[in-house]
Amino acid sequence: MDFLLLTLITPFIGALLSYTFKNKAAVIASLFSLLTLLFSLLSIFETSLSKVKIYYSFSLFKWLNANFGLICDPLTSILLILITVIGFFVILYSCGYMSPQNADHPFYKPYGSYYFLMLLFIGAMVGVATAANFLQLFFFWEITTLCSWALISYTKEKKALFSGLKAFIMTHIGGLGFLIALGLMYYQAKSFDFSVIDFVSYKFVIFALLFFAASAKSAQIPLFTWLPDAMVAPTPVSAYLHAAAMVKAGVYLMARIYLSNYSLTENEALVTGIIAVSTMMLSVILYYFQDDLKKLLAYSTIGHLGYILFGVSLGIYGSKTGGMGGVFHIINHGFAKGLLFLSVGAIAYATGSKSIRELQGVSKKFPLITACFLTGMFAIIGVPPFSGFWSKFMIFTGAFEIKNTTANIFGIIAIFESILAFCWYIFVGHRVFFGQASHKVSNANCTIPLSMKFSLIILLILSLLSPLIGYYFIEALSGGQ
Repeated sequence: MDFLLLTLITPFIGALLSYTFKNKAAVIASLFSLLTLLFSLLSIFETSLSKVKIYYSFSLFKWLNANFGLICDPLTSILLILITVIGFFVILYSCGYMSPQNADHPFYKPYGSYYFLMLLFIGAMVGVATAANFLQLFFFWEITTLCSWALISYTKEKKALFSGLKAFIMTHIGGLGFLIALGLMYYQAKSFDFSVIDFVSYKFVIFALLFFAASAKSAQIPLFTWLPDAMVAPTPVSAYLHAAAMVKAGVYLMARIYLSNYSLTENEALVTGIIAVSTMMLSVILYYFQDDLKKLLAYSTIGHLGYILFGVSLGIYGSKTGGMGGVFHIINHGFAKGLLFLSVGAIAYATGSKSIRELQGVSKKFPLITACFLTGMFAIIGVPPFSGFWSKFMIFTGAFEIKNTTANIFGIIAIFESILAFCWYIFVGHRVFFGQASHKVSNANCTIPLSMKFSLIILLILSLLSPLIGYYFIEALSGGQ
């Protein structure tokens, strides 16, 4: 049985059924996201970790000279795990979160459109991860843009509608860069293969256009302001958007380009590194001006996407350790950030607040949420032996193992960013979770739905185990490069 094909089509079927049977949407979405997860794990299990396996290949438009299909290799596997695992637990979490009892923002039935969009989002991201060429990837890339627009605008409040439109416009600007790159590929090479950059004369132009598209999708300078504004979306949407969905599509694209093309030069590495490191520094400075926990996590995501792209730039410079560290950070950051967002969602569900000033002493009433948030926090800031340490250490090592002054300077800046992030996160963690309980916390509803608790516990475990999960895929990528 072709499990990879089932992984792709299952969420789309579930989306249609969720929209059709609105009163049963939560159950249908949970079932189909679970099936998608199981099919993806079976696909990965079937695939040799040391080579690309094309499961399904067909020629749709013969005049395009392009073969469409589905691939599953170690890089695809890393993203598929995030997409389907976090996708399932975000939907399960939503079964409790999307409720009239939500103190932060009550939600009322029917939820059919919500689960329709979430499953469509999962399906589109599976399409991005398994696409066999740039053109096929672009098709699903644009679907993720539409899903994010609709989900960010879900509450239909004025600010939500504005933020959704802003996200759509800014990411679609990047999509235009992708489209121009596709045209140049076809003009020069009559191909959309991931390795096409090796065979064109407009190498830097095509790379720059694709990097511009990835920067918009992954909220890098200059098109980054849409992501903090997108925090008006329901928290499960924010968790999926940051941990496994749209913003990960951009860094996945750059990782795919890096691993598929061997003629990239220092020019491409320099452009990637400058944007990545500049974004990292700008985002960590903006940490210190945030009161909303979700916005703090949004700027944190922007910075960590910069880390991944910095790792990719090191790989192009010639550091395999740095390049693999960047790819490794995709999975380590994904599980930790998903855990952080869902922890903040649980706090807001109970207290009605996400304000750092209004929250104190959360650990006294919510020990599970405290354990989850602090685990995600230590992972994100790279405290050993938590997950972020291992991938960050590889990136830092890669920055200094090559004899390149620019890469070395980038490494020093990245370490400085890490120190600043550590200081602010420690302050926030201490301020919110310890000390005398604030008024909001004292009067909070202590009843957190079981589906939310279960999702938090599993993501806590996965956040701790993600280095072990990701290691095998990174080893396969490193050996096969």
